[in-house]
Amino acid sequence: MKSIRAYGLSFAVLVVAGWGLVGPQKAEACCGDGVIAAQGATAAGSAVSSAVSTATSTMVAWLQKIDSSIQQGFGTLTREVNKQTAQQKVMMEGAIAAQNQLYMEKVRADATNKYELSPRSCYEAASGAAIAQSGASVRKTAGDLNKASADQTLYTPSSAAVVTRLYDQHVAKYCSKEEAVQGRCSLPSDADLQGADIRVDTLLGNSSLTPAYLEASQAMIAKVINPIPTQNIPKEWEGTAQGKGFIAGQYIEQARTSVSANSFNQAVAMRKPVAGLGAAAMVDKADISQMELMETLVKGRFQSPDWYTMISGFSTENLLREQNKMQAFKLWMDLQSFQQMERVEALLATDLALNVKTDSEGRLGAARAAAAKSGK
Repeated sequence: MKSIRAYGLSFAVLVVAGWGLVGPQKAEACCGDGVIAAQGATAAGSAVSSAVSTATSTMVAWLQKIDSSIQQGFGTLTREVNKQTAQQKVMMEGAIAAQNQLYMEKVRADATNKYELSPRSCYEAASGAAIAQSGASVRKTAGDLNKASADQTLYTPSSAAVVTRLYDQHVAKYCSKEEAVQGRCSLPSDADLQGADIRVDTLLGNSSLTPAYLEASQAMIAKVINPIPTQNIPKEWEGTAQGKGFIAGQYIEQARTSVSANSFNQAVAMRKPVAGLGAAAMVDKADISQMELMETLVKGRFQSPDWYTMISGFSTENLLREQNKMQAFKLWMDLQSFQQMERVEALLATDLALNVKTDSEGRLGAARAAAAKSGK
């Protein structure tokens, strides 16, 4: 705008200068010299000055009109440019916002795939915490059963009473259909309990023991471990040498039978329902055994079509998490297996010790007899 105005003013100056160039450089009188000539020159100069002034005013007016037109044109052009620029800015900002939104959606989706927990996470965390808490209950149950087994060995006042109780208990609760046909007993009200006190599958064939099956399992174990304990001697005999030998023999018997009793009792404890364990582990049953929870964790994967469907949509990160959780569960299972193998090893060691004792007693007895003869 400023340059255009400058050009207009320059043009006016040139016009005025042009008029000066074509005007007379020296006044010449048309009627001779003197005053009359001077007046003629003055009048001629005034006419030229008036003409230049008029031309200048006209040029200035034209230039003002041109400047106004230019300003109006440029103002419209500026407004249009600004309008289009604003529209382009809005469009550009919208495009950037859309791109940012798409980018953030992609980032969120990637983060979801990478870091979102699987639907099983809460359940597995609860199961892990619950199964750890159930260990105290399992140990207490096994300890109580081991104590009951020891009491039977050490504190049985009458072997005959034990025999009678075993018979009556079986006849009343667990006799089989064949025994009923033979007239030995009446069938129990619960057909599933037939023979339950004399079958090991009563225990090992169940992952959870109802009160009836728990009692039947204990009756079965008692028949296996030490069904008819040697009854105690009278209290007054215990102070004699023979009485002390008898009690020492009871201790030996109890120590040996405790090895096998513990294996059975641990199996019972693993299958006895723990109050609130199911609720704590977020399963659909309030009270479950530790064995049931173990089976649930296994079956919830290998035997569950939903699990296979779930992991098929996992990202690499979530697949690694699932693998780590399975590895953690395997560590717990390895610990259970280690403890079980300890019991197996103890059984084998006890059996070996008994065999060695039996063998050594025969040989040492023969050697003692031979030494006695040679010493006479």
